[in-house]
Amino acid sequence: MEFSVLMSVYGKDNADDFREALKSVTLTQTKKPKQVVIVQDGIVPSSIDEIIDDIKNQTSEIEITVLKKETNQGLASALNSGLSLCKYDWIARMDSDDISVADRFEKQIAFIENNIDVAVLGGAIAEFENEIGDIQSERHVELIHEEITRMAKSRTPMNHVSVMYLKSAVLAVGGYSEDFGKLEDYKLWVDLIAAGYKLANIDDIVVNVRVGKGFIERRSNKREIQDWDMLQTYLLKNNMITKRKAWVNKLYIRVFIYMPAWMKKIAYKTILRR
Repeated sequence: MEFSVLMSVYGKDNADDFREALKSVTLTQTKKPKQVVIVQDGIVPSSIDEIIDDIKNQTSEIEITVLKKETNQGLASALNSGLSLCKYDWIARMDSDDISVADRFEKQIAFIENNIDVAVLGGAIAEFENEIGDIQSERHVELIHEEITRMAKSRTPMNHVSVMYLKSAVLAVGGYSEDFGKLEDYKLWVDLIAAGYKLANIDDIVVNVRVGKGFIERRSNKREIQDWDMLQTYLLKNNMITKRKAWVNKLYIRVFIYMPAWMKKIAYKTILRR
């Protein structure tokens, strides 16, 4: 099965981390993509272009397509721009500072080929601070569509960086929404579920996600409340939750945002991760 990889990189991304991320979906994969699409979301340092050229020289069998955007417009916009450049209907997502495990695509493609009704396939992730061995937590999600749909009522049911999806399905529901802040992926899963597409996950860890120090604090800001409330309204509109569930979800995010940092860390590792 031939597929593309879709990535976005911007000016504040660390060049060394980007190199490791790009290597992990090209040089070190047991099953290599036919194409990697890299969207430069605004001006990036010359070192990013040098890394891309270096990887190109080492992987002549992989086409690397680069789209340079003049201004930074955010991840959702970057991914929408990149989608149109992906030549293959199956697309694997990858972030600019994470590391895919060597057999990620081999495992995911094997599942897809044996489950042809699946439109989106994700997997588990391991979160680390500095080195891959420094694992802080793991995020395992529900595996079958019915449980994924149930999970979507409370939390994002897919690890975005881990997914492979059908380009035609994503385009059919309008791509990534640019109006939901950092919840563009969550909203996409809701759209796909509402449109009748089947989602699945494998329980294997397929991506090591770099979180860095202060990760929980960075994710806990008041802008998240606004985005979360907007998502609850959308879930309600699509008849995925009741008014009572929307109220509970809105209360939950406020409790989390305003609790002390030490308590957030406990909640994050014991409730939000397993």
